[in-house]
Amino acid sequence: MPRVRFQIQPTVSHYREPLVRRLLESSRFALDLVGRFKNSEADRADRIHSASAATLAQVTPLKTRALSLLWWQLGDVSAVWRGGYDAYVLEGRVYTLSAWAAGAVGKLRGRKVLLWGHGWKRPESGPKRLLRLSFYALVDGLLVYGDQAQDLAVQYGLPAEKVRVVYNSLYSAQQLSQQPVRSLDRDPRPTLIYSSRLTARHRLDPLAQALAHWPADRPAPRVVVVGEGTERPRLEQVFAAAGVQAEFLGAVYEFDRLKELYAQADLALSVGGAGLNVIQALGFGVPVLAEAGHRDSSPEIEAVIAGRTGAYYDPTTPGSLRSALLELLENPQELDRLGRNGLELVRSRYTAEAHAEAIEAALDHFLGRSA
Repeated sequence: MPRVRFQIQPTVSHYREPLVRRLLESSRFALDLVGRFKNSEADRADRIHSASAATLAQVTPLKTRALSLLWWQLGDVSAVWRGGYDAYVLEGRVYTLSAWAAGAVGKLRGRKVLLWGHGWKRPESGPKRLLRLSFYALVDGLLVYGDQAQDLAVQYGLPAEKVRVVYNSLYSAQQLSQQPVRSLDRDPRPTLIYSSRLTARHRLDPLAQALAHWPADRPAPRVVVVGEGTERPRLEQVFAAAGVQAEFLGAVYEFDRLKELYAQADLALSVGGAGLNVIQALGFGVPVLAEAGHRDSSPEIEAVIAGRTGAYYDPTTPGSLRSALLELLENPQELDRLGRNGLELVRSRYTAEAHAEAIEAALDHFLGRSA
């Protein structure tokens, strides 16, 4: 089997465990996994929880030296220089200087160097676009998270054959139910769930504002907030000041507990930048109401398809969030349809198995092998 030095993105975190297990079981590639064990560049309260000790033991730790946005990952350049692998998959972050150097060494030494990353999360122009194009010119191929990244890459001049979409994942197919996880013992009030790190990127203030002036003739929704971060104390004060009751549960990593929480939810919210919180909600069969056009949203926002798996609100229009909530919550049958569609989409594209299959297909493509 072809040997590949494969760097887990972005870190070897708790949510990467299903993918790591599936990659280690590959019958098509001998994968030597490396990766960062924690996002040490973040504030302590915003750090992502690492994978279990058993999973970490199967991955070679990758140390990172950081100077503001500029990173150097120890071992990447020397690994490409030494050789011994059929391909090297590195972090596709444009500010990681070691990835630039490793790409250049790959050109010099005739190594197959690939990047796994977001690519373009949004349209770019001028020097920033040229910088990214120069970065990608050094390597043999890109593994990106979403269709928009591929479309923009081609639009900006990269050959279509140089970009492969591998999507993302959170859970394995075995973990997910075949049907939405609706509980029969539910609170009679509508329940909204928000699950994400509580950082400035994932701002929640608009929800408090939307619910502060809820119509008196409609039952006020319950709000369940799952997540931890530097913004939590301030957000608790914001909701209290607005007179909106919200349960801040802190970080929850246990799958069964998350399943219980989503089983009580009618609708999931993605306020501010979206990410894997979207895949989590849809994976439990709960539709998502997301903020439209947020510049920090990750490619997972593509899973929120208006009228099929969820809906969007316009943050620039006063009252848009409240209006969208009122419209969705008054139609339980529509919420059920959206949730079922969302679960079907996640099972087909965003499981650890589908993610690994897409990665292996991309490796086959770049190595010139038939699947």
